[in-house]
Amino acid sequence: MRILIFNPFGIGDVLFTTPLIRNLKENFSEASITYICNRRTEPLLKSNIFLDKIMVFEKDEWRAVAGKSKFQFLKKFFSFLGQIRRGKFDVMFDLSMNSQYGFFFKMAGVRKRIGYNFKNRGRFLTHKLELAQGFGGCHVADHYLTLLRFLNITPKEYPFDLFVSEDCKKKALEILRVNALDKDDFLVAVCPGSGDSWQQTAYFKRWPQEHFLKVCERLQSEFGAKIILFGSKVEEPLCDFIYNGLSAKPLNLCGKITLEEFAGMLSFCKLVLTNDGGPFHMAQALKKKTVVFYGPVDEKVYGPYPQQNVNVALFKKDLPCRPCYKKFKFPACPIDKKCLRDITPEEVIAAAKKLFLSPEK
Repeated sequence: MRILIFNPFGIGDVLFTTPLIRNLKENFSEASITYICNRRTEPLLKSNIFLDKIMVFEKDEWRAVAGKSKFQFLKKFFSFLGQIRRGKFDVMFDLSMNSQYGFFFKMAGVRKRIGYNFKNRGRFLTHKLELAQGFGGCHVADHYLTLLRFLNITPKEYPFDLFVSEDCKKKALEILRVNALDKDDFLVAVCPGSGDSWQQTAYFKRWPQEHFLKVCERLQSEFGAKIILFGSKVEEPLCDFIYNGLSAKPLNLCGKITLEEFAGMLSFCKLVLTNDGGPFHMAQALKKKTVVFYGPVDEKVYGPYPQQNVNVALFKKDLPCRPCYKKFKFPACPIDKKCLRDITPEEVIAAAKKLFLSPEK
């Protein structure tokens, strides 16, 4: 059997599909599984032992080509179409919830196309589940596992998979060495950003930067923590705020390393402090002790998986309006993310201390 999975979304969403991948490989051990993802998330899958091939589909690159030359766009389109046809896929999981992609894979000759019918966008799928209100009621990973019914599979609940290569770990150790740090130090990964996909509304997913600063100060002074700041280029102002506010300067890697290198660095950290987003899901995949903050998003749907994760201290404030992110939309917040601002540094320090003093799980 030749199986294709298509997921054009971000870090968390790709990791949410790893239990699906493992279930497929367990039930069809001889199957060849190909995964199509975007360029940013490719590093998360490169070392996945349950995948046979990874293909990259980057929507922005296609748009750029289309803007320059219709001929080059058509050439690229038919080349990609040919790749899919030559794959002779028996079944695919189209997780895009986009009818245009559904039509493309129908043209490419994939016979069994499984996915969701959200706002009638699944009209080109051969097997589909209705998703009128968006994801809800259970974790997204469990939603994906329900699609296995179309292959007569009773799924098992597996944690997320993130495989870090030895080469990646060596690079991380070299970064530590150059910066006078050691893998046996009390390394604390701090990600004050996250939520890049929310663009201008990402602010509403983030615990206040001044709170992050206070916790970092306490971790340094009371526990001798070696703080390492992580984030994307657009999150540099957040990390710079913490860096400039600390008398004992942390290692600031924000915007300076790749996602693959971040995974390598994360593998040596003893504690992770992060907002809801990709870094959190990478941390839990690596079984790291993690403090995470949830504001607009429902942690039952997009949070720890499995939900009873002893390595995670999850902070949220259950205001009447929370969670407000529903049907893949975030409304305007009239109370300036009070659900996050009301989480105090003191309670976070207490949870962090309890986490890193507890035995490894």
